[in-house]
Amino acid sequence: MILVPPHPTAPSRQVSVSTRSLAIVGLVALACVGAAATWTGESTSIAASASDRLAESQRMVVALLDSVNTLNNVASAAKAARLPPRNMIMPVAGQITSPFSRSRLHPILDIFRAHRGVDVAAPVGTRIVAPAAGRVVSVGWRFGYGLTVELQHSGNISTRYAHCRSALVRPGDHVNEGDPIATVGESGLTTGPHVHFEVLVRGEQVDPIHFLAASRDSVVVDRIAEGGN
Repeated sequence: MILVPPHPTAPSRQVSVSTRSLAIVGLVALACVGAAATWTGESTSIAASASDRLAESQRMVVALLDSVNTLNNVASAAKAARLPPRNMIMPVAGQITSPFSRSRLHPILDIFRAHRGVDVAAPVGTRIVAPAAGRVVSVGWRFGYGLTVELQHSGNISTRYAHCRSALVRPGDHVNEGDPIATVGESGLTTGPHVHFEVLVRGEQVDPIHFLAASRDSVVVDRIAEGGN
């Protein structure tokens, strides 16, 4: 290799570089370039793998949250099914002509017997409404009761409506609070148009007036759900 002098009078110089040196320098340069490329590729691969793992973790977290929400909803529904209805209403507006009693003189049979509900007088054809949401379990004639409708509510609570003129629902129907279910009549053993209204807790009749009042007290409702009275 000849180096050109910086001005014409300066002597020229000759520098020799061996092929081996050039080869070594080239190999080092190629090694550096290869190492840099490899590091860059591995970094990209590591970053992509980390991103995939993060995305998978996020999907697992979302799935777990969905499962927890589903379990909470199921638990809430199960708890609601064990609780008696809250804030129940009277099935018909009218005058209570005969209260709940362990013993009373029957106006027709003229004997003392328990009166397991309340009689609410109202004009014939007056609509009887559901005091709470529930399912119709029976519609039909019963001896003494006449045309009778029975509803099943949450918390093992049933309600019964006797002496109806007509039924507006069928067994299996689901009703909401305030939905019409029947009309007031005089069917069965009765001295005038009224509805005989019963409330049953796990199959046992209780005073409907007291029970409806208690349905507005959350403490009493919880106690009934636990098996108390």
